[in-house]
Amino acid sequence: MSEQVFPLDGFNTLESDVRSITQQIRPKEQKTPQEEQRPEESSVIKRAWQHFTVILAVEIVVKIKAIARIEGFSIRDVVEKFLSDGIASYEQKHGAVTNRKKNIDDIL
Repeated sequence: MSEQVFPLDGFNTLESDVRSITQQIRPKEQKTPQEEQRPEESSVIKRAWQHFTVILAVEIVVKIKAIARIEGFSIRDVVEKFLSDGIASYEQKHGAVTNRKKNIDDIL
């Protein structure tokens, strides 16, 4: 007579093995917090931040991520630099940006 095999045999043992692996205390990685890489507080200009979402072509997103990775900056830093440069270029051509109301057809 052949032995009967139960599909859940050993489940409790397997479950306890998985728990022992996943609940082990792991040494913390020795990463330097980003704040420590920044200059001292006295030389940092404090800024207010606001979340701003845009939808971009995949090709642009890929290039922005690559530039950030290659140059060692965050994506936010790269996007902010590009937008700041674009705004500066716009202001050179049209003057300082204010909250004035204008016809949309006049911007181009």
